[in-house]
Amino acid sequence: MTAQKKGAGRRTRPAPAESPAPRAGLAPTIAAAAAVAVIGGYVFVSATFTAPPSPARAAVSDTFAPYFSQQWDVFAPDILRVNRSLQIQAQWRDDSGDLVKSGWLDVTGTELAAVAGSPAPSRISKNSQNALGDYLDRYRDLTDAQQERARDTFIEQTDDGFEAIPDADLLADFEGLGDNARDVVRFVRYDYMLTRFSTVYSEAFFGKPVERVRWRLQTDRPNDFEHRLDDQRQFESTELTFGWRQADHPDDDAVRDIFADVQARYDAQEMP
Repeated sequence: MTAQKKGAGRRTRPAPAESPAPRAGLAPTIAAAAAVAVIGGYVFVSATFTAPPSPARAAVSDTFAPYFSQQWDVFAPDILRVNRSLQIQAQWRDDSGDLVKSGWLDVTGTELAAVAGSPAPSRISKNSQNALGDYLDRYRDLTDAQQERARDTFIEQTDDGFEAIPDADLLADFEGLGDNARDVVRFVRYDYMLTRFSTVYSEAFFGKPVERVRWRLQTDRPNDFEHRLDDQRQFESTELTFGWRQADHPDDDAVRDIFADVQARYDAQEMP
């Protein structure tokens, strides 16, 4: 072993130099200032909304209401504000050949009555409501003049009586009232669907060979939440009636039996 050197001949190493402490950047300062500004702004806006009415509150409300205010539909974004009901009416010939017109048959009311009080109703109970919603969406895509035409009859008189207006002529009527051929076709297709549905439904209900049908939309808007306990109604019921359509009979007569069975299970109401 070598002996460790001691005394004057020993060399010592210098102590390592201390590195300077890192200089804090501006990022934390900027972040802190921004956080204080955001919190301060939020407190100011919140205080303005909860304070008594003042000019400052009106100015702040116009600017920040879309971001800070809360409506009841926050708990149900697609909440319905109105109750819509599909009602159909039919005509058929009696033994003497005279037209007989039925009363209005509330299809939606019949469906909803079948599931009243059920905590988990079948979706079939909204069949007519869903169909009516799609029909109205297509109706609203039409021009004002086309909507007026849609509410008119789709039947024309012939030498032998009455028949449905031919498809080409009907489309020409609509397209002459606006430059939106695609919207017209979408509406007319759904109108045919409602015609067939109304035909089968009314024939199953009344047990008569229906010659023509029409339908209407009945809209009922309940009172707003603030007036839910008021006896007086805020809004009157409205009706949107569409003209007569020539009955579109099903290819298979068994379809009527299916509808009749459904109506029997739904305990459909008697019509005048």
